[in-house]
Amino acid sequence: MGSCEIFVEGVGAARIVEKLAQGGVPVRAAFAEKRGVLVRVDVKHREKVFAILRGSCYNGKKVRFLGASRALRRLKGRPGLIGAALIFLLAVPFFQSRVLRIEVTGSGAYYEQEIVRLLAREGTHVLSAPPADRARITAEILAFPRVSFCTLSHEGGVLTVQVEVSDEAAMLAGGCLIAPAAGVVQSLTVLAGTARAAVGDFVEAGGVLVENVADAGETSLPATVIAAASLRCTADAQYAGSREEALAQAYLEYGPLEGMKIQKTGTAWHITGEYTVRAALNLG
Repeated sequence: MGSCEIFVEGVGAARIVEKLAQGGVPVRAAFAEKRGVLVRVDVKHREKVFAILRGSCYNGKKVRFLGASRALRRLKGRPGLIGAALIFLLAVPFFQSRVLRIEVTGSGAYYEQEIVRLLAREGTHVLSAPPADRARITAEILAFPRVSFCTLSHEGGVLTVQVEVSDEAAMLAGGCLIAPAAGVVQSLTVLAGTARAAVGDFVEAGGVLVENVADAGETSLPATVIAAASLRCTADAQYAGSREEALAQAYLEYGPLEGMKIQKTGTAWHITGEYTVRAALNLG
């Protein structure tokens, strides 16, 4: 059904997000403006939002529909446009499943011609399907001189090949890749070294994600780690001062928090939520 934006004004309008959440209306996004707050909710919750506002000191106005909801309202009563829209909607999935453009990004973008030729040999070109064996193509690109990282992704018809090269004159950092905070491993890329954690594992702060060794049968040899990881972590802290000051301190400490909750506890504010932290060693 899409979403819509509703401008809410009134004294203390910044607290409308909490009020809507308490009323069972998930808020997709909220933007502070000069005289109020612009909230984005699912269209199906629009009437419920106004019902909650009627029982409060806030006023809601300037409803603006987004995405499919907006398009459907414009097309209503215009059969010609509806027919064209249906053709477009049927064509979009087909073209999104095809390669409409190939982009080579990163510090190794100067390998673009070689990469395009490699993809063509594998049957990947404009209007073809994305490459089926991405691992083999990635391995071939990693064999190019100085290439230290490569990843392929296909989204919205664009096949993006990110290639990073290492500076042969630069010294690589030693040691292991360490978890900077306690959390669940969301992603782990290991080009060199031995992984000591896997996606989905919980690791403590300071835990080894990738060790600077290479397993060789029953023995281990020293190795330089080239790896990166992202962890999903939990924020749980209390801050003194005003509510706004507490939110600002939490943002400075953790960055954006998902599922954030704030509660007054005596003279402090208790803030919880989740955030993502990235760790990397010799891998940009």
